[in-house]
Amino acid sequence: MTASTTPATVPGSDLPQAAYRVTSHEILALLAFEPGAGTALTRRVLGLAELPDDHDLVRAGVGTLNIRDTVEINGEEVTLLAEAKVLARIFSTSSEWFDITRIGSQYASPSYLVDSPAGRAAVFLRPLSEYLCLPLRDDVDLFDFVQAQVDEAVATLGSEGGGIVTSRRYSVRTQEPVVANIKIHEAGPHQLASAPLDEDGQLGVRDLEPAEQPGLVVRGLLAAAP
Repeated sequence: MTASTTPATVPGSDLPQAAYRVTSHEILALLAFEPGAGTALTRRVLGLAELPDDHDLVRAGVGTLNIRDTVEINGEEVTLLAEAKVLARIFSTSSEWFDITRIGSQYASPSYLVDSPAGRAAVFLRPLSEYLCLPLRDDVDLFDFVQAQVDEAVATLGSEGGGIVTSRRYSVRTQEPVVANIKIHEAGPHQLASAPLDEDGQLGVRDLEPAEQPGLVVRGLLAAAP
């Protein structure tokens, strides 16, 4: 399951041919099949940490995976197939996640990148807790992807009257994510909120200079993290 950063699209739609849809319950089922060192990190980043890892939720996920023909059921034995098997390995062994969320006046649109020894993927949250997963080649620079996502989000929000782009880098090696947020104003300079914290314990805020590219600034901050 490999793809470039500019994959072909399905005729008549804007979805890449390699894209794979999966729900939150299905992700829980995938993690139950392939538990690993990155399982807790994946649940945390995708907002699934509070969901119980119980039999009913896993069974519901297996049921819909079966409808998608990505599991094989033989009596009591269930085997993951194709994209489901690959995603299970990526999610359960994840070592790092990036979360870039576009927040407008009436919506929030999160997108994610996951890195693991088993592979990489871009993950986009859609309505009804459905995730659109797009595999990436191993040689894709994730920071290039982050930079492009931030710049695209900033440009979109700028044309919509303003908003916020939040960017977080999570790692299995650290307890807290690295954060770099951009506030987009309809008029006036954009603002960056990032470490170090101010005297009130809040992210420090400064205006971006006209020559500073938001995506490049965020990339530098996230890349500098250990």
